[in-house]
Amino acid sequence: MTTGMSGPSTNPSLKPQTRVYFIFDKTSGEILHVHRSVIFPHGREDDTVARLLAKMSANADVLEAEEKVANRMKPLRVDVDTRRLVEK
Repeated sequence: MTTGMSGPSTNPSLKPQTRVYFIFDKTSGEILHVHRSVIFPHGREDDTVARLLAKMSANADVLEAEEKVANRMKPLRVDVDTRRLVEK
């Protein structure tokens, strides 16, 4: 019996995408948590969980970044003035 499928799709628009959210201390820039969210084709981006985690601390906020930035081996922090990721 054949299903008519020949393997994984090669259409890049059908690949899931990962969004990365850094939850950080608004005063020091220390990263408290890194939250990843996978969005499948025709899904919608949702940062709800990351925002809920940030609300657990009165001094936390969320910064979205590209997956390639999150996969670096060097320790990072958030520059609170520019809201950019920088090396510690």
